[in-house]
Amino acid sequence: LTGIRRCGKSVLQQYAKSLLPQKDFYLNFEDERLVNFDIQDFQTLQEIFISLYGEQQHYYFDEIQNIPGWEIFVRRLYNYGNKIYITGSNANLFSDELGTRLTGRYIKVDIYPLSFSEFALYKDADVIKQLDRLTTSNIGRIKQLFDEYLQVGSIPEYIKYREKDYLHSLYESILFRDIVSRYKIIDVDTIKKLVF
Repeated sequence: LTGIRRCGKSVLQQYAKSLLPQKDFYLNFEDERLVNFDIQDFQTLQEIFISLYGEQQHYYFDEIQNIPGWEIFVRRLYNYGNKIYITGSNANLFSDELGTRLTGRYIKVDIYPLSFSEFALYKDADVIKQLDRLTTSNIGRIKQLFDEYLQVGSIPEYIKYREKDYLHSLYESILFRDIVSRYKIIDVDTIKKLVF
């Protein structure tokens, strides 16, 4: 699952995992306790998973791109017949490099922030359920929702809490962690002006 930061990849992954009947392994690599985790630790991780939960065949890894060489472990799991679901915000997972890293062993699913219909369903499910009966009141409410959608955008957490600092932090993360570092941009002031 790939997509812009904070668009809901991890939430979608957790939701999908909860719908499946089998037991699965899950690990979020943004956990600060994994700060020194490296490629040699994947074998230990696998042993711990099995010792705690028994043999499983479904793996969910969130933000796995934080571990250099992760694709070697994922390929090994895949070669033993396992299903692996990964999410990542890093620009490396958005690019064609993913195909090179996993050499045809993946299906890429792009996740986007909320569409207008998803936003409207979240804000007012009743009006969406009544789309087959477009009354003047329903049309007015839909227009009101659309105006709000244009104002607040489509990032789920911002829609829920309306914290401007959160948006600023997200903007900074995308600009500096995904764009500037990915493309090794030296003239950061110019890119900031362009984005502004």
